[in-house]
Amino acid sequence: MHSHKRRRFINRLIILAIWLSLFLIGPLLVQADQPSLLHYKLNARLPSFQLNKIGTTGQDGLSADGRPSVIMFFSTTPSFRAIRSIKLAEIMTRLNKKFQRRVDFMAVYSGRGDIRKLSNYITRGLINIPILDDRNQEIYRRYGVFMLPIALVTDQHNRLRAIVPYTAGIERIVGNNLKFILGEWDLKRFKKSLRTRGNQEKSKKEKAYIRRINYGRVMLARGIYSAALREFNTAAQIMPHSLEAIIGRGQVLAKMGKWQQAVTVFRKALKFNQDNDSVLSGLGFSLYKLGDTKQALPILENALICPKPSIEVIITLADIYEKEENFTKALRLNKLAVSILRGELGQGVSQYAPTPGH
Repeated sequence: MHSHKRRRFINRLIILAIWLSLFLIGPLLVQADQPSLLHYKLNARLPSFQLNKIGTTGQDGLSADGRPSVIMFFSTTPSFRAIRSIKLAEIMTRLNKKFQRRVDFMAVYSGRGDIRKLSNYITRGLINIPILDDRNQEIYRRYGVFMLPIALVTDQHNRLRAIVPYTAGIERIVGNNLKFILGEWDLKRFKKSLRTRGNQEKSKKEKAYIRRINYGRVMLARGIYSAALREFNTAAQIMPHSLEAIIGRGQVLAKMGKWQQAVTVFRKALKFNQDNDSVLSGLGFSLYKLGDTKQALPILENALICPKPSIEVIITLADIYEKEENFTKALRLNKLAVSILRGELGQGVSQYAPTPGH
């Protein structure tokens, strides 16, 4: 127990030291630039592995067989993660059918829940890729996976080419990566596919709305909260059901330390989109600051599995786990927080941490 407490204390000191340096040197990071593994970076060669199959006999896994692979890590607990995991497994099944035998697809179960929940989907044919048993989390830890579900794309030499958490458009993202790896697309076409869509001509009303949102974000980043709030309110008047304007208002209130008002605004945003990562992060963090850990924990856990979890979510969850004496999870998140803060020193702006004096 004493060694756990000592380790927690040292990690907390490291994180606080980095936070302090960020406040002295420059603004704080919102999110990691791109998804990553704790132990392997893009283009690193992943070690091969073999695991027992679930629902059938034999083993399968990553091997140097000269074919690209897509490795999906997932869990069926808690329920919000199960929903995303099953959807991602169905997507992998469709891609497997599309690329036939040119790519190895596999789903690695790294949860601790009841695997019998998967049988219904397997028997109905919704999932027909190998499901591998990693309940002891050996491969999960070896690779340094920290969010579930997630898809790793490797080339024929097992080099890690893409890390794709469950997000909108994941089927297109994984598919385009495979087309490039297989030589169906050249580099120019692949890079073009990565550009965001939405360059279509916008109406005068839409342009005014976007302008107000952008002004609001600039004012928020500069700490001019009254102006930021005014811009987001104006944007909401232009487009009353706009999610960005509601989220912006919630972020401003959180930065001002008005946690109860922020909770009210984020709950309103939740009615428009229950899976929006910024809404979940803001709501969970605000509830935590109000001392409502019971409500905050499941929301923050949901926010953690988003493509780019905010540093506040990671550190807050680590603090909650420490208080619950769940030292394994706390230590993993502390390491992740230190890694992100060291790697992204001086980039971005913190979304929710109030400035000194609030």
